[in-house]
Amino acid sequence: MINYYNFSDYGIVPYGKLVLKTAPTTTAISLAEAKAFLRVDSDYDDDDAYITSLIGVATNVVEQFTRRRLIQQTYNLYHDFFPPYIDLQVGIVDSVTHVKYYDADNVLQTLATSNYDLDKRINPGRIYESNTGSFPSTYERPNAVEVEFVVGATASDVPDAIKQAMYIVIGRYYENRQDVVTGTIASELPLMVDHLLTPYRLLEL
Repeated sequence: MINYYNFSDYGIVPYGKLVLKTAPTTTAISLAEAKAFLRVDSDYDDDDAYITSLIGVATNVVEQFTRRRLIQQTYNLYHDFFPPYIDLQVGIVDSVTHVKYYDADNVLQTLATSNYDLDKRINPGRIYESNTGSFPSTYERPNAVEVEFVVGATASDVPDAIKQAMYIVIGRYYENRQDVVTGTIASELPLMVDHLLTPYRLLEL
């Protein structure tokens, strides 16, 4: 039986536990843009709440398919120990705020930036030990390592193809509302959306 805390001894790099800390304050597509695409009069606001929800649905579809986060947001990633490297999982990383850990005495410490390197050339980003530093041993406890990092960009940085995929999703479910109610949206990705998003999909390496 493998001890979870000793996975690194078996050459396994486990995924951490990802928790959203700070959600984005904007969306890749605005309500006004979505209404214009749907040919809904700007003064007609009866469907504003529903269209806003569809922007959220389209965002989720795109982010889950591509493994990206579109608009800037902050995540915490937790590991029970330091793996050989830390996969940041969700797209193009802007920055790492901190790496914290519980040392052998169960005291929370902040890992010096000289001990690790952030590789932003690979997507999703990864954190490795630096040439001059190392990952320390940790106390044997759940979530002994915490990485806080920022991903995403501004709406103007989101590629047009991704926005077009979002428009298609929004349009489909605006016209076919029952699909949203029955919960089929995640499993029935329109073929054109698949074609638009595939070049931006970040695959497992």
